[in-house]
This record gives sequence, C-alpha cells and structure tokens, in this order.
Amino acid sequence: MNKNINQIHLTQAEKENSINVILKEIKLQPVTFRGFLCSYFQKVGLSYLFWGIGDILFLVGLLLVGGGLVYLPNLNHLLANNLTDEIYFSVFIFSPLCYALLYFLGIWKEILLGTFELKMTLRVSLKELLILRMLAFSIISLVILTGSNYLIWQFLGQEISLVRLFSLSFSSLFLFANLQLLLEYKIPLRRSYWVTPLIWLVVGAFFIWKQDIITQFLLYLPLTIVTTIVCGSFILFICLLRYNYFTEKEGTITYASA
Repeated sequence: MNKNINQIHLTQAEKENSINVILKEIKLQPVTFRGFLCSYFQKVGLSYLFWGIGDILFLVGLLLVGGGLVYLPNLNHLLANNLTDEIYFSVFIFSPLCYALLYFLGIWKEILLGTFELKMTLRVSLKELLILRMLAFSIISLVILTGSNYLIWQFLGQEISLVRLFSLSFSSLFLFANLQLLLEYKIPLRRSYWVTPLIWLVVGAFFIWKQDIITQFLLYLPLTIVTTIVCGSFILFICLLRYNYFTEKEGTITYASA
C-alpha cells in the first residue's frame, strides 16, 4: 500500500465554502408538522386516510343518532324536574364518545382483519396515519358536538346555557384526547388498543360514582375559566400531536423519501 500519498490541506474558509456549496446542492429543508400535514393532503388525500374504516364511520353515526333519539326525552324529563345539573354532567361525560368510538373501533377492525401490520409498509407510516386520524376525528367530533349541543339547547326551549354546553363538551373532548395521547406514549402501540379502553371505563365508572361532586365542580367553574381550559386543551392537543410525530416510539416505523 502506497504510504506516500499527497494530502491536500484546505484552509478553514475553503472548508466552510465547500460545505455551503454541498448544502445548496442538496437543498435541505427543515421538517415541520405543518409541512407534513400539507404534503400529505397534496400527495395522498383524504381517501387513504379513511381507507378501510368507512363502515366504522357509518356504524358510529348510527350509534350516535340512535343514542340521541333515546336520550333526548330523558333530557326533557330532567329539565322538567329542575335537574339541569345532570344535563351538564351528561354532556361532559359523553362528549368524547364519538372520538373514542371512531379511534378504537378503527384500530380494532384493522387488527382483526390483519391490515394493521400492512399499513406499516405503505407510503405513509402507521404512526403518521394514526396522528392524522386523531386530528380528523377531533374535527369530526367538534362538528357533531356543535350540532348536538345546539339541538339539545333548542329541544329544551333554550332554558339552559348554550355557551356552557359548548365549553363543557369541548373541554371534555380535548381532555380525553390529550390524556389518550399521553397514555399511548407510555403504553406500546400493540397493547394500547385494549389497555387504554379499560382505563377509560374505570375512569368513567369513577366519574359516575362521584357524579354529585364532579357536577358541582363543573358548575362552580366560571365560564371564563372553562373557556380558557378549552383553548389550552386544544393547543396542547396540537402540540402533543406534533411531539408524537417527531418522537420515535415502539410499534412505529420511520421512512425516508427521495
């Protein structure tokens, strides 16, 4: 092996100039969560986002409509007996239901059919798909909650506060979504789909058991504080989605695109 190789010594300025030329040629761009969302909808679209769960969307819609038709007469009974506190509690406890059903039923179906692992190999990673679905399900839930709260308000003759209905339901939705994201960060993805529903069943049972105390607390809070909680919870939800996107976690994969 020839040891007499001529070495070229570069000055610091020449080294920095070479690095700048290389960086300009490869056109590196920082990865942002907003950029990820925009690029996804431009390149993939909504059809892939809900691929395979159309029947879940339809089933959840039927369940919500059926539950609403059954529960609306009970709301009228509660108002007639001056039990508006229970109306607010019911709105608070059931507000995350749409989000939870869409998310958990979608995961359970894909695991049972074997498409859960398949989606790990597609263009968008499984982690990214779940993040996008959580964002989409939160928007769907917000639309449904807005419409259902307005219908409840009209059905009860505008006798209760519409603003409090909105604030309680929105805060409940995003508190649930944020805690669900934190649980998924701590629990491996392959176990979270059955562990976290059990946790929420226990939490729901506890809330119902302590209904009087929780209802008093919800009604004691001024609307300004509840509204602040809603805004803070929404911002935290977006931040947690972004954090989850940039964090590698067991059960997810990363990919590189040219």
